[in-house]
Amino acid sequence: MRYDKATVKEFILNYHKTINSSDAYNEDIDIDDFFNVNDQAETHDIDNNIEESIFYNELEAVVERVATEKEHNLFLLLCNGVSFEKAGSIFGVKEARAKQMLNKLLDKLELV
Repeated sequence: MRYDKATVKEFILNYHKTINSSDAYNEDIDIDDFFNVNDQAETHDIDNNIEESIFYNELEAVVERVATEKEHNLFLLLCNGVSFEKAGSIFGVKEARAKQMLNKLLDKLELV
């Protein structure tokens, strides 16, 4: 499947907005609370973002196959809302270089 570069770039940079932030971990739970069997199981509503989740999973599988380790990690960071500046600092490069890395990855995806 061929991917449109502009569409994929927009998806990557905006995917974090579709992630349900209510799934955050509660760090105040201790070991006794964790193993308490008297609590009722939590129920979660099904996201309305099923198409985005499916596309993300498909895209991640392709990225994992064609990308370098740094490109794959950059993809994961950007999908989770990390800025180019912060991602660049994680890799020890400037913001502009992080953008170049994403563009190189997008070029690889166009060929798939």
